[in-house]
Amino acid sequence: KSTVYRPDAYLYHLPFISVLNEHKIILGVSNIHHRFGYTSILQYLSALNNNYLFKDNGISIPIASLVSFFYIYFFSDVWKVIKKKELPNLGNIFSLFIIVYISYKMTRYSSFGNDVIPNLTFFYLTSYILKNNFDSININKVVLISVFIFINKPTLGLVFIIPAIIFFIKEKNKLKNLFKLLYSFPLILLFLWLIKNLLISGCAVFPAKISCIENLPWTNNTQIINSNIEGQAWSKGWPDRKDKNIKMVDFSKKFNWIKTWSSKHLKYILKIIIPYIIVVLIITFFIKKYLHSHKKKDEDLNKRILLLIITSFICLLSFFLIFPIYRYGYSFLISFILLIIMLVFKDSKFLNKNTNLFKSVFIISILIISLKHLQKIYNNYDNDKWPNIYTLNENEEKKFKSFNIGENFNYYQSVSGENLCMYSNSPCTSYPVSKNIDHKIILGYSVLILK
Repeated sequence: KSTVYRPDAYLYHLPFISVLNEHKIILGVSNIHHRFGYTSILQYLSALNNNYLFKDNGISIPIASLVSFFYIYFFSDVWKVIKKKELPNLGNIFSLFIIVYISYKMTRYSSFGNDVIPNLTFFYLTSYILKNNFDSININKVVLISVFIFINKPTLGLVFIIPAIIFFIKEKNKLKNLFKLLYSFPLILLFLWLIKNLLISGCAVFPAKISCIENLPWTNNTQIINSNIEGQAWSKGWPDRKDKNIKMVDFSKKFNWIKTWSSKHLKYILKIIIPYIIVVLIITFFIKKYLHSHKKKDEDLNKRILLLIITSFICLLSFFLIFPIYRYGYSFLISFILLIIMLVFKDSKFLNKNTNLFKSVFIISILIISLKHLQKIYNNYDNDKWPNIYTLNENEEKKFKSFNIGENFNYYQSVSGENLCMYSNSPCTSYPVSKNIDHKIILGYSVLILK
């Protein structure tokens, strides 16, 4: 009963999934569409779900499934307290606050894109560390979670601070364990992912120039520089600027963007965050009634909270200075706020298993999510049951122009539906392709090189 994430899904998420399903890896495919350099592991998971059972519609399943799994985790964590299987701890309280946020802001499929999964995964990582002392934390699991966040959203890459510090604390005198970690599945996965990025764009992390190999025949340095400048400027409010004479490259420098960003993006963030903080503070007030302080401090817990607060703050600072769009890093902001608020609980224990507050928040959150979706189903009952991946309008006929490059390589350009490719013949782009691009076939693989 929902649409896909607009415009990014139609612009490059779906077109790249089509590339994955129709072709072997195309070296330098970002030269056809520079946004193909930004894709995440979600596009690969989506491509895998184009199967005999669901056909093309299967590509819509992975995001919804992954989000549902995280819903189940946080709700079940609160449910354990309600069923009185365990006394509430900081991990349970954090989960309680997260289900409030989920019911408030994370229920609309069409807003998920490539952003909701890595942000939910960061919430999960925070929860895992709150619930386990350093001795019981599985470093391989922490690294795997961090890698998954990174290969979904490289802008959240500073999350690697967490496994790095945990490894130092746990294994600082065991150098051999570092070598074991280097050959572990998570880091092999990360290595293969970075190699894949080099093959499609010339950069291990597109468009970070420091990660690019300039002498690869398909590395487009001009495109990389322009994409970096454009990405930072747009995330800082470039379209909303009042000074139309300022250059894009100068807009992101010396905090020239602050005034523009504050006039729109900051107001948007505050509009979301302030009501949420008020609700969390009210819940905190009632939770305090069930707690009592005790003299014995949990030093391990204090260290874990400090680790999470410092990491989320550093990540939040980086997010603000480089890509300050709310959806890019709201998990850092939410986690930082919650961890600061939860400091009032760190030296306290629950007196008993009174779970009325947990029950109330749990039920209200379930009701909010259910009512939101029931309303969508009621209002859109006659619509197609699957998100529309082909056109903006079901009655619209998609139109494309076909172009040829080099050794019999065809690509397509959308000329209808706001020039968005969607899920169609591939590779498809919404932008003109440089005439300096040539095509070669090497060992059976297509290579799009610069002339």
